Amino acid sequence: MSEPTGSNPEAEIPEELLGSPSQEGRKVARATGLMSILTVLSRLLGVLRDMGQAAVLGTGMAADAFTIAFIIPNILRRLFGESTVSAAFVPTYTDSLVNRGETTARELGRKVVTFVASALLLLVVLGMVFAPVLARIFAPGFVEVPGKIELTTGLLRILFPYIFFVGTGAVYMGILNSHRHFLSPALAPVLFNVCAIAGLFVLGRKFFPQVPVWGYAIGATAGGLLQLAVQLPAARAKGFSFAPDFRWRDSRFLRVLGLAVPALIGLVAAEVNILVDQLIASLLEPGSVAALSYGSRIMHVPLGVFAVALSTALLPTLSRQTALGKVSEARRSLSAATKILAMVLIPAALCLAMLAGPLVSVILARGAFSQRSVLLTSTALSFYAGALLFTGGVRITVPVFYALKDTRTPVKIALACMGLNIILNVLLTWLFITTRLARPLAGLAAASSVSALVNFLLLRLSLKKRIGAGPGPGTRTYVSTALAFLITGGGLMLVRESVRSAAAGSFLVGVLVLLAVCALSVVLFSGCFLLFAGRRALSALEVLRRRGT
Repeated sequence: MSEPTGSNPEAEIPEELLGSPSQEGRKVARATGLMSILTVLSRLLGVLRDMGQAAVLGTGMAADAFTIAFIIPNILRRLFGESTVSAAFVPTYTDSLVNRGETTARELGRKVVTFVASALLLLVVLGMVFAPVLARIFAPGFVEVPGKIELTTGLLRILFPYIFFVGTGAVYMGILNSHRHFLSPALAPVLFNVCAIAGLFVLGRKFFPQVPVWGYAIGATAGGLLQLAVQLPAARAKGFSFAPDFRWRDSRFLRVLGLAVPALIGLVAAEVNILVDQLIASLLEPGSVAALSYGSRIMHVPLGVFAVALSTALLPTLSRQTALGKVSEARRSLSAATKILAMVLIPAALCLAMLAGPLVSVILARGAFSQRSVLLTSTALSFYAGALLFTGGVRITVPVFYALKDTRTPVKIALACMGLNIILNVLLTWLFITTRLARPLAGLAAASSVSALVNFLLLRLSLKKRIGAGPGPGTRTYVSTALAFLITGGGLMLVRESVRSAAAGSFLVGVLVLLAVCALSVVLFSGCFLLFAGRRALSALEVLRRRGT
């Protein structure tokens, strides 16, 4: 059996593994900055990909079919890929690195790569064989449209190998992030988007001009392959050369599995929510499946640019701090990250909610993407906006549990929120159908927002019991946040019609106006918050300040 965490206090721990709190702050800030830059590039390419998909496929049959066909392998990739890696592998690998040395850590890495690759290969084979069954289970409404199920089945078979490439690449991502190498993993999504765009516009037009979605699916799978390939040279440079290792009785590998099982249950809960959303959407008016997906992806742009980058960069530091018993420092790291996140995502959520129509029009409204498509997608986006801050909060809170090697608590909370989300899906969709306050798919997006809020609150309450409360934000901070929210929201109301007019004009003017308004909203919110909160708010900028020291 392995020694308990931190059981070797005499061992000399290199500064590269864990520095002082200020050093760790600088490392997290620098890593977040690097990842944010590459994530911005990836998200911009993702927006271009969505624009291309919208122009070529719109919200028609091919768009709905591709959405379902890509969601199923993508969910399996998240379950057996980077999410489980973050929950189970990174903390254990980091613990081995800190307390046992690089040789032991590399041996663990080889075992995990071998296991994950083997499991994913089996999943790919089963998925391709049973693709017709999966299509009928997860999109029952497609049966009523001639050819729609058959198209979804064919796309599923092309896209299933994507799981193997990206899931295996996720383990390499965990290894590289544990060694504080973030460049190659952050570059991987950029390459995916480039391949997907090339598949849509090059392969689709040249080889499948009548049904370009086939080229799009081939490009997405090729992008998955590149996501794995780009990380292999960096892993070799860190001393990790892969050789199959099927010795899975090792105690540390079994610890990874022990952490992974409850994490998988929690992740299944989160992914079930997505599938239930799409299943219900397939029963609503045509185009709802694609519109819900477009709205979700736009909402995830600011989430990915900052929250995902911050949580990924934060996990190795949290793992090191908890591995050495420095829980108070881990608590301060989370507190600083939360303040920074709120100052960015609250004004971003306001922009998404109040400017949903202009945003969707400028980004997607061209080619096959009609005004009806704009209405459907902007409805989804405006109701998804409420989930932005709380989903971001969940993204940076769950890694603390993972660093503490507690995957059970997030699981229990996720299961409870899954049940809540399914109930709200039915109730809110029925409410919007009967009252006609908005398109029926608004109920699905609103249910996601409420569930994200409950998930975040329960996680924070549980974490408070686990590691203590620490210094609270105080009443003045809450009041300052509310005032900044009202002032920023009022400013957006004043300019909303002008932004709508600009968005109806040229594409370039619309983009520039939207970027300017969104950037000024963040500046206005942050400025008001800092003004009203006084000295308490300055700690929110500490992480950013450390980047320059």
